[in-house]
Amino acid sequence: MAGPCPNHPGLEATHQCAGCRRVFCVNCVVEMGGFIYCGFCKNRAVRDAQTMVEYKLPGEALTYAIVGIFCCGIILEPIAIIKGMRALGEIKANPQLPGHGKAVAAVTIGVILLVVNVIAVIVRIGLVSQMR
Repeated sequence: MAGPCPNHPGLEATHQCAGCRRVFCVNCVVEMGGFIYCGFCKNRAVRDAQTMVEYKLPGEALTYAIVGIFCCGIILEPIAIIKGMRALGEIKANPQLPGHGKAVAAVTIGVILLVVNVIAVIVRIGLVSQMR
């Protein structure tokens, strides 16, 4: 592991980056989340962590789908389907984004419950017309 630091040839490389696995001197690394990173890998880790935390669309879609089970399904399920499909498209474009399972669940629940709600409305309309 010992040898010269690639950035500071006069200093001994003693710390291995968790990202790229290269060895650097103590001046070239930072500790973050229990891992040691070089500058480049630290920037990538921070960016990836922010992306993971900030991408909320799949969770929102699933929330609409679940709430739609209990109330206003005829309105909330289409919203869940639209948000879930949008999330799936964005995840396909950037596979680093989290939430694929949530988006699939939202679309699945949304489609099933939308069909159930539409059938229920049709049955109600049929029953009303039979009562006349």
